[in-house]
Amino acid sequence: MPEARECADCLRDPPAFDDVTAAFDYRFPVDRLVRRFKFSADLAVGAYLGTALARAVDALPRPDLVLASPASAARIRERGFNPALVLARHAARRLGLRIDARALAKVRHTPPQAGLGREDRQQNLAGAFALSRTVAGLQGAVVDDVMTTGATLNALASLLREAGAKRVSGWVAARTPEPPAED
Repeated sequence: MPEARECADCLRDPPAFDDVTAAFDYRFPVDRLVRRFKFSADLAVGAYLGTALARAVDALPRPDLVLASPASAARIRERGFNPALVLARHAARRLGLRIDARALAKVRHTPPQAGLGREDRQQNLAGAFALSRTVAGLQGAVVDDVMTTGATLNALASLLREAGAKRVSGWVAARTPEPPAED
């Protein structure tokens, strides 16, 4: 959020994550770049977005561990890669941080989140993720391509918190902006 504010939904129902930093707003032309990266496997665009993400978080406190939002095996077969992992690798490398590409897994294939409302997104992700490493006392940064409602990040942060993570940050290439306030 601009000026480090919290959205109204987060004030009403605080998320499991501590903060989120986005390199860009998800609007033209970034929306087209993200879609090109995710759906046309344009890894050069992925490298650009990962580098921009590293710049966006560069001045923040360093996490102990960088994690990528996991994709199901079916989604990886469909796309040929996990976009969040590509971004996480680029950002971690630029920042000199450790990444664990296997700590988080998507153990249940879910329909795409696009087009679902906040509650449906949360229900769609229930029980979809697993953790395979100890994170007790650690500070983690979970990387994803786009944050819309925060349901994916919240589900992953909840899992990490339950396992004892001290702090969970979200690092996203783009954040869907809040709709303008109605008069």
